[in-house]
Amino acid sequence: MDGEMEMSMALGPIQDSQEASGTAWQPAGTPMHGMHSMAGDWTVMTHYNVFLAYDHQSGSRGDDQINSINWLMFMATKRDADNDLTFRGMFSLEPATTTKKGYPLLFQSGEAYNGEPLIDRQHPHDFFMELSARYRRLIHPDSVFSLYVAPSGEPALGPAAFPHRLSAMDNPAAPISHHWLDSTHISFGVITAGFAQKTWQLEGSWFNGREPDDDRWDIEKPKLDSYSGRFTWNPTPEWSAQISHGYLKSPEELHPDESVRRTTASVMHLAKLAGGNHVATTLGWGLNDGDQSSNAFLIEPSYMTENYTIFVRAEYVQKTGEELGLLPDERKIPVKQLTLGASRELMKNRPYQLALGVSATYSWKPDDLDGVYGKNPIGYWIFLRLRPAAMGH
Repeated sequence: MDGEMEMSMALGPIQDSQEASGTAWQPAGTPMHGMHSMAGDWTVMTHYNVFLAYDHQSGSRGDDQINSINWLMFMATKRDADNDLTFRGMFSLEPATTTKKGYPLLFQSGEAYNGEPLIDRQHPHDFFMELSARYRRLIHPDSVFSLYVAPSGEPALGPAAFPHRLSAMDNPAAPISHHWLDSTHISFGVITAGFAQKTWQLEGSWFNGREPDDDRWDIEKPKLDSYSGRFTWNPTPEWSAQISHGYLKSPEELHPDESVRRTTASVMHLAKLAGGNHVATTLGWGLNDGDQSSNAFLIEPSYMTENYTIFVRAEYVQKTGEELGLLPDERKIPVKQLTLGASRELMKNRPYQLALGVSATYSWKPDDLDGVYGKNPIGYWIFLRLRPAAMGH
C-alpha cells in the first residue's frame, strides 16, 4: 500500500473487508486481494483475477479449449465520517478469450448463443460485468443506509458471486449450480436499497430479470421488471449467512413466457490457522420454481497457505432433459460433480501472485445417460493464475 492511506477501512460498523460482489457480504475477516492508492480525497482500489488455461472435457459431449478466464475491477471511494460514495467498474475479455459461446464445461446449462441453448458450455461473462454507483449514509453510530444503482450490476439475490468468493478464487471453472445461486450477478439494470447494522443487513432490489444476450460487448437497455430481497447475518468476523428470494421475469430469451421464483440460502466461513494459513468455505442451496421446480446444492472449501492452495467443490443439481438437450426426456436428472484441484505459488514477496494449478472434475449421472456422456465423464484444467497479493503482504 502507498503509505499515505488515510481513509478509514470502515463506514461506521461496516468493514470494507466484508464487502463482496454487488452489495453482498462475506466474512469480515476475509483477506482483501487488491492494490490501493490515493487520488486526492478518493481511495482507488484495483482488483483482477486472470487464468490462462487448457480446458479438457471428455466424451462426445466434451471439447478442448485453450482460454483465459479473467476480470478486472476498478473501485473509487470518497468517504467522510458519515458518508461514502463508491463507483465501481468491472470488465472481462472472456467474449474474446473463451469465444462468444464460452468454454467447455460438462453438464453446464443456461443462456443461449445464435438462438440455440448453451449446453455443456459455460457462457462468457459480458465485457461490462459491472458499472455501478453506491451511496451510504451513517444514520446512527451502528446503522447505515445504502443505495446502489447500476446500469450493469448485481441485485440482492444469492451469495457473493463465484468470481468473488475466496473459496472459489483458485478454481477457473464456474459451478454447474450457477443458475440456481448467483447467475443474476450481471443484470443490466439494478436499484438496491439497504439498511445495515453491525451484524446484519436487509436489502431489496428492483432489477432486470432477463439474462444477458449473446452480444457480450454492449450495455443492454436497463429494464426493471423483477424484484428480490435478502437478509444477511454476520455474527462474527468468521461467519456470513444469507437468505434471499426473488422473482425473475422472463430470464431466458428462448422461453420468454416463463418466469422463475428463486430462493437461496448460504453460509460462508473463514477459519484462520497458524502461520497465516486459512480455510474458506461456502455452503449454498438454490431453488428455481417455474414451470418445473429444481434444486441445487454446493459445498466449496479451499485451504490456502503462502505457498499453495488446495480447493474442492462438490455439487448436486437437478437438471431437466431440455437443459441437457435430451428432450423428450422430461424428468429431473440428478447430476453430481466433485472437483479437486491445487495451485502452487511461483513467486514470493511481489505485489501480485502467480500460481500454476491443476484441477479435475468427476461427474455422476443416471446410468442410462452413458451413451450420451460416457460411463465416467471427467474434465480437467491446467492453468496459470495471476491476481494481486493480499493487502499487507
